[in-house]
Amino acid sequence: MFWMRFVRIASFALIAFQLFTTARGPFSDIIQRSVHLAFVLTLLFIIKPATKKGKENESGTVPWYDCIFAAVSCASCIYCTFIADAILYDPLKWVSGFDIFASVALVVLILEASRRSVGWTFPVLGGIFLCYAFFGELFPGVWGHQNFSFNLVFQTFYHNTRGIWGTMLGLSATMLAMFGIFGAILSETGGAETFIKMGQRLTGKYTGGPGKVAVCASMLFGMISGSAIGNVAATGVFTIPSMKKAGYSNEWAATMEAVASTGGQLMPPIMGAAAFIMSQLIGVPYLAIAKAAFVPALIYFISCFIAVHLNSAKNNIKGTTDKPYIALIDYAVILVPLAVFLYFLVIGYTVLMGAFYATVGAFVMYILKFSLASKNFKSTVVQTGKLCLNTTLNGTKSIIDMCGILAGSQITVSLINLTGFGVKLSDIIVSLGQSNVFLCLICSMFVCIILGMGLPTTAAYVLGAAVLAPPLVALGLEPLVVHLFIFYYACLSAITPPVCVAVFMAAGLAKAKWLHVGAIACMIALPSFVIPFTFCYNPALLLQGNAFAVSVAIVTALLGVGLMSICLTGYIDKPVPMIYRIVFLIGGILLLVPYYLESAVGFILAAAAFVVFSISSKKRVRANMPQENR
Repeated sequence: MFWMRFVRIASFALIAFQLFTTARGPFSDIIQRSVHLAFVLTLLFIIKPATKKGKENESGTVPWYDCIFAAVSCASCIYCTFIADAILYDPLKWVSGFDIFASVALVVLILEASRRSVGWTFPVLGGIFLCYAFFGELFPGVWGHQNFSFNLVFQTFYHNTRGIWGTMLGLSATMLAMFGIFGAILSETGGAETFIKMGQRLTGKYTGGPGKVAVCASMLFGMISGSAIGNVAATGVFTIPSMKKAGYSNEWAATMEAVASTGGQLMPPIMGAAAFIMSQLIGVPYLAIAKAAFVPALIYFISCFIAVHLNSAKNNIKGTTDKPYIALIDYAVILVPLAVFLYFLVIGYTVLMGAFYATVGAFVMYILKFSLASKNFKSTVVQTGKLCLNTTLNGTKSIIDMCGILAGSQITVSLINLTGFGVKLSDIIVSLGQSNVFLCLICSMFVCIILGMGLPTTAAYVLGAAVLAPPLVALGLEPLVVHLFIFYYACLSAITPPVCVAVFMAAGLAKAKWLHVGAIACMIALPSFVIPFTFCYNPALLLQGNAFAVSVAIVTALLGVGLMSICLTGYIDKPVPMIYRIVFLIGGILLLVPYYLESAVGFILAAAAFVVFSISSKKRVRANMPQENR
């Protein structure tokens, strides 16, 4: 009982701190980040067990070692708030023994916290790069460097904003914490259910309706949740049974949910957390990133809709007659906060303040909704209290998960910068790219997917950006294009075997074989694996350039992914023979090549194949008709 009360009180304190510092403006960098980290690590070690066998310790007994971890991490962070001025004005001053102890303890505890949040990735990377920093002289050639002393490394971690208190933790302590609260209150007000109902009203009655509902609902919810696996968990419990009931196989139901949930993070205006990190890293306004990401995200979901439609027609899966009622207030509870967020961005407020006012808007709309439904003041007060409690607890869980990821990634990024590893890797990739930029992009794609295996999108993107963005920019690609390229494949790693977390979750819900689901998911998403290469060579797809170039890029891309989807499903209005599927695939790829000649050849090739296929199909139909009906 004590720990339940402790968690609730500490959670309320964390949420209050985030709301207060958002409304009045954050404290200085180190104070804001150290207080935020103190709250997060204390709660994380109390709530999250050390092993998978343990249960979350919101109540009951907390192991003694977790109490020590929580106390030491909190003390190390709070101590930093007292020396923040000294760090700010003289970061290279003499370091006391206690400073070194606090730094070592905090680094170890952050790596342990990230292990509890996302597994062994960051502890292993942190250990590798620490060894690289301490023993650089042992490495051959360009990879070698002068050994860094123990004191210098941990002073760098603790005594400036290039270490623990760096940009990643700064985002967690401000913007992403606010969006964690915003996402929690939207979920608590029934966001997932409303999005599913909206999808049913929009697409449910058409061929393959339940599959299209899953795509639509996952797109809407995923752009807010920022987590492929979280999106599958939230919407999949509704959409997967509905798809199976309509006639989809277990594997196809799981595939469509996993693919659509993964793409939700690509869709503006929210795009999960990674878009805000991208804005901070490259200094491009958030709205510019959202604008550039819109067309590729739209193409992603159009290709999903085409695949669902063709597969449903192939298997004669009909739409549903269900048309759920959605009250106007239910629309308002979801759409008003999003409109408030966009409004404050457009009139010049920061993303942080936009999220703050959107959260206030969501809270007000929920109270209005319940007041209209109950017309009882006491009941409204009780429900408001429940909303505050549940939002606080769920928002806190979202914040500590995000901070565990970003704090762990900050240690890795800091060591990459300290040792110059990123610069060395950049030089190698740049020298490779001088002969073949396309080969560099291929290698970067595989590196992004490998780095993202088993990681949330945010962590995968941060790692990919730290390692791959500098060399790709050095090859002459625009920073925005490069970061969207990395972000795209960080998202797609969630459905790429062998470690595909969205597929694992969806397959579990559908009781399907995950390997089969992963194979189908990669097949369905194949057009989306090509799109990033297209916008690297043709930024018109990111709405950069004149209207004609943008229009041509969009039309050819849509035709290209449509043809590839026909090839992959093997169906138009009747089964497509393999020879035509191969021609459609070649035509689709050529249409995605950002040159007019190749696109024209692809269009002519596909059009000719379509005409021949249509004529031969009609001849076969006539040949099979009775003589008197011809």
